[in-house]
Amino acid sequence: MRGIKLRRLLVIASVSGIALMLTGCSGSNGSTASGCNEIAIASIGPTTGLDNGSGRPPRDAAELAVRQYNAKHPDCPVGLLTYDTQGIPENASNLADGIAADTRIVGVVGPTFSGETAAMMPAFEDAGLPVITGSATNPTLSQQGWKTFHRIVGNDATQGPAAAVYITSELGSKRVAVIDDTGLYGKSIGDLTATSLVQLGATVALRTTVDPESVDYSAAVSALIGADADAIYFGGVSAPGARLVRQIRDAGITAPFIGGDGINSGDFVTGSGGAAVGARFTCPCINASRPIGKAQIAFSKAYSDVYGIAPGYFAAEYYDAANLLLDAIEDGQGTRSGIQTWLKTANMKGLTKQIEFGKTGEVKAGSVFIFEVTPEGEFNQVAEVIGKKILK
Repeated sequence: MRGIKLRRLLVIASVSGIALMLTGCSGSNGSTASGCNEIAIASIGPTTGLDNGSGRPPRDAAELAVRQYNAKHPDCPVGLLTYDTQGIPENASNLADGIAADTRIVGVVGPTFSGETAAMMPAFEDAGLPVITGSATNPTLSQQGWKTFHRIVGNDATQGPAAAVYITSELGSKRVAVIDDTGLYGKSIGDLTATSLVQLGATVALRTTVDPESVDYSAAVSALIGADADAIYFGGVSAPGARLVRQIRDAGITAPFIGGDGINSGDFVTGSGGAAVGARFTCPCINASRPIGKAQIAFSKAYSDVYGIAPGYFAAEYYDAANLLLDAIEDGQGTRSGIQTWLKTANMKGLTKQIEFGKTGEVKAGSVFIFEVTPEGEFNQVAEVIGKKILK
């Protein structure tokens, strides 16, 4: 792959961010330098802070897609601007107006988390800026009437029931503790899972929360001991999830620990001090570090060649998201309105699935997979849940 020089620009915002802008002009016809305009796509998510492990693979995958596109279109390359939210909705909100006002940006891949997506979408919707997230899974995001919102993974309305099916059928649990980190994503998926557990005949033995800013979860641990739960479900992201599972295991609680895709990060493993081994999580995503088929194998190799590591979770989904925008640009759509119209009828065979959007911006296809943390700190797929069926 031919290398492309990058120049760094400072993002003027209330939180620090780095923009990577590929040199050269970019344009609406995607083929010749004549008539090229400087256009870019934006990648948004946490690339520093406690949850940076969830944001770096999506950013890198989007950058890889842009690199490959520009290698094929050297006369009219597309730029990539990356914005670091640190996973904090307030930071994301402070960045939103500036991104929306930057007329070079014709599409967004991200944001990574649901809370930051909800904080940014009003500005993007007002600006007519198309957004494709590959990981923000709160179901309400597609229920706000936002025409520019698109999601290429299944939402928590599929993950919660899938987790409940796995917990009751595969683990055989009858009394389940449900804990969330109070975030938009965590509370939503926690509530959905708790409701689904009850519908399947299980008892929610404990329903409580932990503060993501705190390091002391002794109150939740004490409540767990009193609840006598035979499984623990956590709705939330990696940093509080790692602290929680560590303190649970330190207290001698051995009940299975399962969460949503918010903990599918290396930060969950490293932050737990080894306590995450055996923990499971649901994800409407593939494990790109263990590719299946020629396209996934080629992506995994290209990613590893550039970044020196295997692609993390949601990397493949964000590679697909970036390529959707790039396909629109290559097809002659170099404006926000043009790309938005193009996405309405898009039907692309991606790495992860056939991608086609419904009226609310939800992808029409998808599965939920169950992964388990191995002693080596890797994520091993152990099951696929389709409806109430578990496939291994």
